[in-house]
Amino acid sequence: MKYFLTSSPIDEDTGSFFEKNNFKERFLSSLGEKTDILFVASDPKDYEVTEYFAHDLASCIEKEGLKVNSLTVLDDRNKGKAASLFSKCNLVILSGGHTPTQNKFFSSFPLKMLISRFKGTLLAISAGSMNSGKEVYLMPEEEGETKSEECNKLVKGLGLTSLVIIPHYRAEENDELDGINLYREIVYPFFKNRAVMCIPDGTYIYSSDEGEVIAGECWSIYGGKRNKISEDGEEVFVEKG
Repeated sequence: MKYFLTSSPIDEDTGSFFEKNNFKERFLSSLGEKTDILFVASDPKDYEVTEYFAHDLASCIEKEGLKVNSLTVLDDRNKGKAASLFSKCNLVILSGGHTPTQNKFFSSFPLKMLISRFKGTLLAISAGSMNSGKEVYLMPEEEGETKSEECNKLVKGLGLTSLVIIPHYRAEENDELDGINLYREIVYPFFKNRAVMCIPDGTYIYSSDEGEVIAGECWSIYGGKRNKISEDGEEVFVEKG
């Protein structure tokens, strides 16, 4: 299986796949001329929103000249048929959305096993990338979650990568929630004894023949400090752990 763990695969300035860090070429070249997509939901009951984003991603692929042969959404309505659905696709997309909600959904059926046997291409977006780790950081996202016991902790994920990931990172670290700065008051204190990789839109982590690679700008937060791992245009191999 080839995988691409993204913050976002779509450049908002162009409305198409990011070209920087060679994402567009690398991702599209992993697909065949005809693509059968299985789009795995974040919220398994929010059918309308999931369908919208699934068709939007399929449209982006078709705009690049590739044919989308079929598109199926995997949610609460059909998760009992997940094994059959996996056997019919060559591209699995793990949706973005609310990370804790998606983590619970992923744990409600044998998704981890199905992905471990999958031979095609996997594209993860935002929350989907966070939940791809062996451990997943449930970073507070919605109002009230900075004080919730359901967030600001590590839980089990799909195990594709040993990295803990925060997507949509901005170097200014000015994200606020519940009247506090998320990074200074939540993230830095939490990651005292291990590292989290913070990736902006346009950066991604992919599987190569030589191993796992971070492509693009990336920051590491560890022990109350921030270090820059790489710049746009650079690639860094991930040590196995």
